[in-house]
Formats: sequence, C-alpha cells, structure tokens
Amino acid sequence: MKDYDFYLFDFDGTLCDTTEGIFNSIIYSLDCYGIKETDLKKLEFFVGPPLFESYKTVYGVSDEDAKYLIEKYRERYKTKAAEESRIYDDIKNMLEALKARGKKIAVASSKPKLFVDEISQYHDIYKYYDFVSAETFKNNHSSKKELINACLEYFGNPDKSKVIMVGDRFYDIDGAKASGVDSAGAVYGFGTEEELRNAGATYILHSPNDLL
Repeated sequence: MKDYDFYLFDFDGTLCDTTEGIFNSIIYSLDCYGIKETDLKKLEFFVGPPLFESYKTVYGVSDEDAKYLIEKYRERYKTKAAEESRIYDDIKNMLEALKARGKKIAVASSKPKLFVDEISQYHDIYKYYDFVSAETFKNNHSSKKELINACLEYFGNPDKSKVIMVGDRFYDIDGAKASGVDSAGAVYGFGTEEELRNAGATYILHSPNDLL
C-alpha cells in the first residue's frame, strides 16, 4: 500500500463496532412507532448511512416519521452508546503507529459528533484524532463527500494524492471518489469485499493493520 500523509476514517464499522447499541436503539424506536422488528439482518443497513436515509429506505416512512424515529432512537442511544460498543482489534495499535509516523488522522462520520467523541473517549482513542467531521443533531443529512471535504478544508486542502479515506461501506468509497481521494474498504466491518470492490475501493483491508 502506498504511503499517505492524511488518514480519514469512517467510525461505525471501521474504528468501532457499535452494532449492539445501534440495533437495540433501532428496535426501541420502531417499537415506539408500532413496528416489532425481529430481523437483525435488516438492521445491518443502518450501520454507516445517515439514520434519516436508512429509516426511509428500509421502512418506507415519510420525512416526518423518519424524524420521529430518529428522536426515539437517540432517546435510548444517548444513554447506551459507549457501553454498547467496542473498538475493533488492533485499532489502537494502528492509530498509535500512524501518529508515531507523523500522520494526520481525522474521522468523517455520519454519526452525530457528540456520540463519536463520547465513544472515542470511552475507548481512549480520541487522543489520536486531529479532527472530527461528523453530524450535528440539527444537520443529519450530510453526504460522505461533504464530511470528507470538511476534513480536507481543515487540513488546508492538501494534495489529494496524499489523502486516503477508510470505510466499511460503499458510501465511504463513493464519498472518497466524489472528493477525489483514494479509499480503503474495511471488510472486517459490515461491508462485504464484493460491495467494496464493486464500489471501486483502491485497497481492501482485512484488518486495521493492513494500513501499516
């Protein structure tokens, strides 16, 4: 793998396995809405994309109902986010090694920044970040391209050949291509190798250490 100066990471499914908290909170929100969901496979779609898009795509709800479901989701998730999560094996070692090499590290996530910060601090990886580009509770429809571009702007719009975006879903790869940077598909997360290759990932990662 080519050496880069700037490493941008998706959060859910790339740095941290947050599925327990996400799934439990989706089930809670759907229960409040009157849907009893037992098919966990269906909920995998929610790991990565914005919640608004996921609720509308998977359950065909209106914009207003999607906003209601997000409110109920966050009602539970805000109390369980950190404890119902775990960082993937070797993430700490990988981040520490990148920082030791003088690399710049940022997060580009569709998750609200409050949760990215809280979970990262809980698992003691926040200290490795130079910047976090994520959603706010008022704005939760940003594209991955917009989130990546916010990182590039923060770093002074560096040479894009020196930047790589790492993520586990096709959204991350599409965002990287739209922003003009290379990408690495993390198949240890939720996206399949087929999904990530079809999306056009520059590299495929079978473990976080593959970045090194």
